Amino acid sequence: LFQQGVVGDEVGSSRRDLRRLRRRVGPRRGDQQVQVVGAHFALAHAVNGRAPGIFAEEAKRLDATLIHFSTDYVFDGTRATPYPEDAPVAPLNAYGASKLEGERAIAAAGAHALVLRTSWVYGLRGRNFLLTIRRLAAERDELAVVADQFGVPNWSRTLAEATARIVG
Repeated sequence: LFQQGVVGDEVGSSRRDLRRLRRRVGPRRGDQQVQVVGAHFALAHAVNGRAPGIFAEEAKRLDATLIHFSTDYVFDGTRATPYPEDAPVAPLNAYGASKLEGERAIAAAGAHALVLRTSWVYGLRGRNFLLTIRRLAAERDELAVVADQFGVPNWSRTLAEATARIVG
């Protein structure tokens, strides 16, 4: 994106700049976000950090409620049990830092907002761990996967249904 001139060294923060960026980049899944952020922090800062604040400002102006999906990457990953929502945050990577920046921008805007932190989202479309393992299992006799990561898989449909129940 930087080489194509879509974004410069410093991504603009106006609503117009962010709308233009959103049109060019398109939606990103969480697994893509983690990979992209390390290489393009300015882009992540704009999409994950500044844009949620702008959405929150617009929601406040419209007297609407913003629903924002964030990530467990805002935590340090050291707990053996689920994090309560008021646990201290300590992102370990640029992705987590950019998502936390977005959460804070939403809070600072003073809008009615709900931030839902989720992890390990999978579904029957797109690219995710479930589909990758299914594909590899069909292609290979043996699979090697990491054994040092722990999380709670979340089916995209369950997240959508829970969100619908929340908003009524």
